Amino acid sequence: MHSKFPSLAVTFKRGRIVWTGDWWPHPLSDTYLIQVSYALGRRPRIAILRPQLQFAEGKTRLPHVYLDGQMDICVHRPEEWTPSSLIADTIMPWISQWLRFYEVWQQTGSWEGEGTHPQAESHQRSEV
Repeated sequence: MHSKFPSLAVTFKRGRIVWTGDWWPHPLSDTYLIQVSYALGRRPRIAILRPQLQFAEGKTRLPHVYLDGQMDICVHRPEEWTPSSLIADTIMPWISQWLRFYEVWQQTGSWEGEGTHPQAESHQRSEV
């Protein structure tokens, strides 16, 4: 991770490795403070620490997030990531993609990404 994303600070907390830093999905996008935390054998947890994500007009919740909302966004289907996957090559580009979809959704109310919502039965699988 450090060689690809040297601006992300790394810490170790309670058996997890945590990367934190500014992230922007596209040169014209806002800057987000993100945090990616990973414990061996579990899926990475991705949080958008700031800014507070805003709902699209007429919407009452964020799409493609787990129960903790912007503190646990969903960037992949369960079968798309395994513990042998490199976070720098998978999760990090998927965060950019999720944020681009979020920015379009926030303006239009339409989520342009594929996939399933984490609560959908097709998305459920025991955590990797």
